[in-house]
Amino acid sequence: MIFFCPNCWSQVREEEKTCPECQEEVEPLDQIGYFDKLTRALHHPVAATRMRAACILGEIGDKRGIKPLADLIDQAWETENLFFLREIAIALGKIDGDMVVPALVRLLDHPSFLVREAALKALPKGKNKRAAAAVRKALNDPSPNVRDLAGKFWQKISE
Repeated sequence: MIFFCPNCWSQVREEEKTCPECQEEVEPLDQIGYFDKLTRALHHPVAATRMRAACILGEIGDKRGIKPLADLIDQAWETENLFFLREIAIALGKIDGDMVVPALVRLLDHPSFLVREAALKALPKGKNKRAAAAVRKALNDPSPNVRDLAGKFWQKISE
């Protein structure tokens, strides 16, 4: 099994009490709350772990997950990790409320239609002016998939 420092994510041996890289105490994970473990895992060096943490944060639906997920958008955008951005959009969509709208609107500007489509699907379905403006803009998206989805969404919010 591979072990990582929960502070800097450097690889450590199981028996090490102090990380050789960051010199921080490698605290036992059983002393950290589940939510904090998930938010730390969003920075894990293994992509599958980051994606799983984002997914679980969405499933939990805890509004505290919005900020850690939204804060990762620019970082993931710069590394061109569109699948992680897509997972962030999906997770944000599972966290109910208008607080997710700014992050999802930001994702609607991503060059990948996969990310834009996930962000559009994740927008809250209630009356939200900013979400409605984003849907209106998506009606002219270069992707036919995104345009079609925006059209269906627009019909629902226009009723």
